[in-house]
Amino acid sequence: MKPSDIIELFNDGEWEKISKLFNNSILTFLNFSLKKGFSNRLDIAQIPWREFEDDDNLFGFLANNGFLDDINYDNLNDDLKNYYLDWWLETNPELALQYVVKQLLDDVEIREDGYWLRLRDREELSIFFKTYSRDTSPYDLAKSLFSENDDWFDRWGNTTDNVYRDVIEDLDDSNTQILAKYIMTHIGNQDLQIEDYSSEFFHEIHEEQGGGDFFKIRDEDVYYLIKDEEAMMELLNGDLEDLKSELYSVHNNAYNNAFQSECYDLVYDGLGDFFSSRIVDEEQQRGENKKWVPYIKIKNLYNDVLTFVNDNKGCSYSDCLLEYHSSYTEMMRNLFDADSYEEISFRIPEYPDWDLTTKYINEFFSEYI
Repeated sequence: MKPSDIIELFNDGEWEKISKLFNNSILTFLNFSLKKGFSNRLDIAQIPWREFEDDDNLFGFLANNGFLDDINYDNLNDDLKNYYLDWWLETNPELALQYVVKQLLDDVEIREDGYWLRLRDREELSIFFKTYSRDTSPYDLAKSLFSENDDWFDRWGNTTDNVYRDVIEDLDDSNTQILAKYIMTHIGNQDLQIEDYSSEFFHEIHEEQGGGDFFKIRDEDVYYLIKDEEAMMELLNGDLEDLKSELYSVHNNAYNNAFQSECYDLVYDGLGDFFSSRIVDEEQQRGENKKWVPYIKIKNLYNDVLTFVNDNKGCSYSDCLLEYHSSYTEMMRNLFDADSYEEISFRIPEYPDWDLTTKYINEFFSEYI
């Protein structure tokens, strides 16, 4: 059989008919083609890549011996493109990634400090989070947070049935002073009729003040009063009813904000699996208008692209190619669907953290009282 006939059979996809002549070695055949001067006539798309995908030398041999001189990613057969990218990423990662970003993924920008994902909006990042049908998933939480849907976080209306134990007892010294000043401003040093009060605290200071029909809450009494739950609750249900309403608001706001803060940290800490920065909004000119565009820095674009390429080597379907997805987020969605990567997952708290709620109570207290 003439060498030209062998090449023609190969180009016709008949490798099996000639493979025994080369001990089933594609490298031996390629050396034969090279020696016979047929390398420029060889259709490398006919190489049975699936059989040799673990052979790291194959693409190197092709590149070093001129088989790829007139070939680039665009003019390769679809089922060969991921093999080519795999080799290119391994041998020249910087140049290969530049090509991927500039030609195949339209939402990634190259900057001095790395690769940045340009988002249509923050909600686009929701696809990185785990979703499931029952209850509320990390995906649902992330989508609500990124879309700034505050209704999702204001989930508790009645957050306490005892504002003394859940607010007053948790006040720090500074806010206790504010509360004391409030009490003195509204009912301090005034004549209060003892028969209108049942708490033992009031009757004790009434006796200290000599009895009679009236007593006064003095400066020296107010901090002891604040420590007495029964006396304070009597005031909150009577003379200081407006204060009670404000204390309910303090607790409700603190409780819901603590929950939102916890969720915020879970979502943004979770993004650290795939990104190495917070979201940054940049002002850009779009025609006559200016628009704020969110960006976030990709943690390891190289590994993400390489994983996609390796997962799809030899696949001839259009969705196996990067240009089909054309964006980093859609490429990642494909990897999640294929179980190549796990979405961000965490346990959503049923209730906010008590310490965080207390912190917010003290932060918000002066705004209400």
